[in-house]
Amino acid sequence: MKIYAASYFEPENHHGKLISISRTIPKGFVVQERLLLLAPSKELLADWKAGVLDEAQYTARYRAELQAKLPKIRQWLSTVDLAEDLTLLCWERAGEFCHRNLALKLIEHHRPECHGGCDVAIQSVGNSSASTQTCSRCKSGLIPGLDWSYCPKCREWSRTNSAVS
Repeated sequence: MKIYAASYFEPENHHGKLISISRTIPKGFVVQERLLLLAPSKELLADWKAGVLDEAQYTARYRAELQAKLPKIRQWLSTVDLAEDLTLLCWERAGEFCHRNLALKLIEHHRPECHGGCDVAIQSVGNSSASTQTCSRCKSGLIPGLDWSYCPKCREWSRTNSAVS
């Protein structure tokens, strides 16, 4: 089982069970679960949209919100079905600053066996380009993403350098 994160609007990045971690869901979009526990507070969103926070300030406040909810987050993580992939969804498109990738880091810290990734596109089995990407540190094969690729051995993300044609 892997936990991924993606935008509602990029279905090529959706894997398994779809879980909303935003305060709202696009009209007509269907998810299997809503997890407001990982959604930023209304106050944090209002400050972000008003432009009174930069990314570092947003990140610090969101992490503080997650820390306050950590017992409930751990409880949810203990119920996650290890046989099923899932994708945490919110509004921002791949490459945009977003809380879902911050939430993933927390999840991967507490459930490291559930590595997945931010905005990881579905790869076909015969995709030869997927096998050519290797980690610059350990030379292991990377799990390719749109903007970032994940090394399961190093358990680290690196920016993808390939251009999208």
